Amino acid sequence: MAMRKNLSVMGMANLGAFLMNFLSVVVVSRLLTPQEIGIYSVSVAVLGIAHIFRDFGVGQYLVQAKVVGQEEFRAAFSVTLFSSWLLAILLFLAGAPLSELYEHQGVAEVLAILCVNFLILPFGTPLLSLMQRELQFKLLAFNMWMSTFVQTSVTIACAYAGQGYLSMAWGALASHAVKVLWLNAIRPGEIFMWPTFKGLGETVRFGSLSSLASIIKEVGTGAPDLILGKTLGFVEVAFLSRAAGLKKMLITRLVGFIRSVYFPTFASELRKGRDGAAMYSQAMLYMVAITGPVLAVLAVVSEPLILFLFGAQWERSAPLASLICFYGMLVTPYSLYSLSLIAAGQVGRNLWVESSIQIVQVLVLLSSIWLPLEQVVWLFGLVALVQMVSSQYAMNKTFGLTALAHLRAISSSLVLIPTSVVGPAMVMLLAQTFGYSNWYFVILLFSGLTAAIGWGIGVYLTNHVMLKELKNVLALLRSKYKQRFGSKEAG
Repeated sequence: MAMRKNLSVMGMANLGAFLMNFLSVVVVSRLLTPQEIGIYSVSVAVLGIAHIFRDFGVGQYLVQAKVVGQEEFRAAFSVTLFSSWLLAILLFLAGAPLSELYEHQGVAEVLAILCVNFLILPFGTPLLSLMQRELQFKLLAFNMWMSTFVQTSVTIACAYAGQGYLSMAWGALASHAVKVLWLNAIRPGEIFMWPTFKGLGETVRFGSLSSLASIIKEVGTGAPDLILGKTLGFVEVAFLSRAAGLKKMLITRLVGFIRSVYFPTFASELRKGRDGAAMYSQAMLYMVAITGPVLAVLAVVSEPLILFLFGAQWERSAPLASLICFYGMLVTPYSLYSLSLIAAGQVGRNLWVESSIQIVQVLVLLSSIWLPLEQVVWLFGLVALVQMVSSQYAMNKTFGLTALAHLRAISSSLVLIPTSVVGPAMVMLLAQTFGYSNWYFVILLFSGLTAAIGWGIGVYLTNHVMLKELKNVLALLRSKYKQRFGSKEAG
């Protein structure tokens, strides 16, 4: 019951944040050029790597530690403060050389603004991790909604004011500044403190392997922008970024809010002696039932969706988005392997998995020296294959979870993928056959309706666990309706 409540709270917050981010992406995509968006994407890729060094595993340390008192929290704050302020200085100094590397002054300008975040974030990030450990999901949900609202508002306002690629940087800075002020207001005296060198050893020891794995993963996340920005140019980066944006907008946020609840819960249950293999497969049963069909449908309707949302100038991103969503669907059954390994204390094994995945991805991206963007994206399938094989091996070694047992446990969710995608595929075929391919809204509307019907049929035919959840939701809605309107009729 507590898990459902926490997921519902974070789910509503993520839905609100998604809608605001969605609005920001749509508006900014029409106000800025691909060149301007590409400049910001490259700059953020540099900062993404630096963020891992700043955190140094402090967030995960605070969530999973058996005891967190004032001394442990102060040590974690100190690690964050030392590393983030040092990185702020280094990134500011690196702005000029990076601008020369990418042959555009905008990279240095964006970095100069976003470096200020590194001076601010130490006064918020450790406390947010502590709130997650304490399961204060209502406060975490409000923080997400508030910071996203500020970032979206400032970004759109700056874009309208002609700030170009700096618009998104100003939005990010405003968001973090407001967040720190809010945290200081609700928990006074817990943010600003003197740093210490006492107790740093345990924090650093845990964070070294954990943060190294996160660094490698972040390098892989930023690698497409960093490598392709140099080999193919900013415009190609922008097309790939917009193609990947469909998956990020709908799936990454969903997985993100589940991760925020899953990690502390999974670690707690492991300490109680629960079976890690059974818990993981049960979690994936729910995860695949939602993310698998969504990614499959996105792969089918990517062209009308991109043209409807972003305009004809982004048409080239459509086939790239289809491939990215398809590969994302394949790796969905292993989307929470990293947190599961860390919760079990297997940070070294998690490091091995991340290294395997990112080495292959970097090699694929380096093929852009010879290959065009479309062929490079096709090769992303190799990265998906390595992720499935390596993460399955690690889960088997850690929890005894075999591939056959995992697939059997989530089989009813896998069935929902074809039942959900048949309808949208027929809609797309009919639209192309009868010449209605430009009716973007109509295509998307009927694709969504048929996907939902197909998903529901699959849930019913397989007697999926989601059927019980849907019945619980309907029962709750009926109860709320009777409470609200029944009392009025009685009066």
